Amino acid sequence: MDPVASPRGAAPAALFALLHPIRARVRALLEEEPEAPPGHAGDCEPLGALGRAFHFTPLERSVLLCLLGAEIEPLFRKLVRLEQREGGRPWLELGTIADLLELGRAQLPTLFELFLPGGKLRACGLALVDELADGEPPMIHVRVKVTRRVLRFCLGVDEPPAGMSLRAEPAARLADSLVAPAVRDELLSRVRLSLLRGERLRVALHGVDGVGKKFLAEGVAGEVGRPILFIDMRGWDRRALALHLADVTREAALGGAIPYLDGWEALIDDGSGEAPPPSIDTDDPQPSATPKRPLPVPFARFLDEHADVVFLGARERHGQLDRLGSPAVHVAVPFPGPHQRGLLWQRAVADHGARLADGIDADELGRKFALDPARILAATRAATALATLQGADGDVVLDRDDIVNASRQQLQHELASLAVRVTKAHKWEDLVIPVEVYESLQELLAYVRHAKQVYEEQGFAARHSIAPGLSALFAGPPGTGKTMCASIVARELEMELFRVDLSRIVSKWIGETEKNLSKVFDEAQRSHAVILFDEADSLFAKRTEVKSSIDRYANLEVSYLLQRMEQFSGVTVLTTNFEDTIDPAFKRRITFKMRFERPDAGARAALWRKMYPAQATLADDVDFDEVGRRYELSGGSIRNAVVRSAFLAAAAGTAITQQHVLLAAAREAREMGALVADAGRPIDDDDDPPPTEPSKPAPSTPPPRLVPVTHRRR
Repeated sequence: MDPVASPRGAAPAALFALLHPIRARVRALLEEEPEAPPGHAGDCEPLGALGRAFHFTPLERSVLLCLLGAEIEPLFRKLVRLEQREGGRPWLELGTIADLLELGRAQLPTLFELFLPGGKLRACGLALVDELADGEPPMIHVRVKVTRRVLRFCLGVDEPPAGMSLRAEPAARLADSLVAPAVRDELLSRVRLSLLRGERLRVALHGVDGVGKKFLAEGVAGEVGRPILFIDMRGWDRRALALHLADVTREAALGGAIPYLDGWEALIDDGSGEAPPPSIDTDDPQPSATPKRPLPVPFARFLDEHADVVFLGARERHGQLDRLGSPAVHVAVPFPGPHQRGLLWQRAVADHGARLADGIDADELGRKFALDPARILAATRAATALATLQGADGDVVLDRDDIVNASRQQLQHELASLAVRVTKAHKWEDLVIPVEVYESLQELLAYVRHAKQVYEEQGFAARHSIAPGLSALFAGPPGTGKTMCASIVARELEMELFRVDLSRIVSKWIGETEKNLSKVFDEAQRSHAVILFDEADSLFAKRTEVKSSIDRYANLEVSYLLQRMEQFSGVTVLTTNFEDTIDPAFKRRITFKMRFERPDAGARAALWRKMYPAQATLADDVDFDEVGRRYELSGGSIRNAVVRSAFLAAAAGTAITQQHVLLAAAREAREMGALVADAGRPIDDDDDPPPTEPSKPAPSTPPPRLVPVTHRRR
């Protein structure tokens, strides 16, 4: 197809018409007959837009036309073969360009300067220099070509490179940002003043992903009437950093936009190829400091030379930006609090044309799910789509299940790498615990459910400097229901329960244990999960006198845990069989302390009854009171015995009889070293079946004070 007749529009035809003088010069160099001039040269609007964006001089415009001609004009193939003695590649030597434009010696330095590392055509991403040339050829033999993006733009195809997104009309409202109004107004004033004076301004926005850093930048850009260009720098090749930054300069100039550089902190990360820190097994280890890398030279040069406003988004504040020619303005974008998250829920639901069902409190959603603004929008979008499919009258109502399921799908966390998810299959009616423990659990739940009313509305948090989190210590012998109670707490609060895996947390490398613990708390905070430290005495043990470097670093781990426990605003449950080994400082900071004792005879009988499912077939002779009186087993051992009795009955092909129950209990008691409550010896494998006459009645004892559970969980 003739390029002039391309269906993309008038841009290619106009560009070919503008190339006529250069084609004439090429024909002259090739000693060919000149062609007739076009009837109407017209104007190439994309090329004109480039000239206005970059303020081209006549020489710069002519040089760019030569480079464009080498891409689309067939005559250049002959010129390259003749002048440069090589194949028909679109690279032009600077000497060839000088011949085409008939430049004198006085103009050559200006031509060469355009393609130096800081030259206009090169630094602005308009042209490329052949870096693969052998050695350092003379400037007159340096080969250059136009970038493919500029070529497509001049042909009428305006598509930014991958990883860049231009918002020509920012839609974000600055007033809706989570940043304090005073900080917002100050930032807007600084940006306006810098644009008015033509000064450089580097705005560093730091905060966790999804809190609204881009939203704030887009809102500021909208207020000053400028487009914004989002650039994702993750995955950039450091070796081609200068080329990537040249693309940023070009795209920002083409759109008249303020660039927002996201993920730039990957350029200063330490990388994964470094040696691990020293082990605490060495004689005198020193903590291994791993400072961030300095800013790469091309990136620092870009920030120093970009004569406009630049937004930089990162997860944390980096001091490297303060060592530039003009220090950066740092703005912290906070993670929204529960009340702010409630407002975000209300705004997102209204923006999607839906409403919350009766009985759903937006503030409760904000307290229950620690979602950032981006995930709240995604959860609302998913819940609205589901409700729209289910609705029949056009009124989109989001019920509790829609909201909860959509929110949980957004809770993508990395806790699974350091902790194990605990299945929350237990219910209140499965428990057999003293009333005192049950009432303490109910009080714990009330603390979480009414935290806003007490801490914020009534001012207790400000008056008493109370830590935002809640912790509980479940102490007692093994098998007494500590982990089961933790799972019930998580279920009642509609939260996930993760048991910390000590094998993945504890490391012999200095600082690695603290780093893993920090990740656990951070991910639990973000994903609205209950942290369960099972066998907590291994991590929360008492600090000891420092007699060696090992003692010093062991105490550091305990001290770090103390700090993170106070900062954590979620729910932490600790279980231990050895309460006396827990450091006293932890005990003082723990909100609830509950003691789990071994069940008495009545409680054991109740456990035996509860642990047999309704589908199990029990014979009429099963007497749980007798089994509970005879064998002093904990709840965990009774559970094992219950399963054992079922397998014994299945092997015999009968219902579960008293013989199977007693035999399973006797074997479990023998293996666990448990005591027998009466003088009669337990049933052994070689014993004859127990007598069929009824057992002697148990002595009269006060009934145990068990959990008064009368309701069934829905």
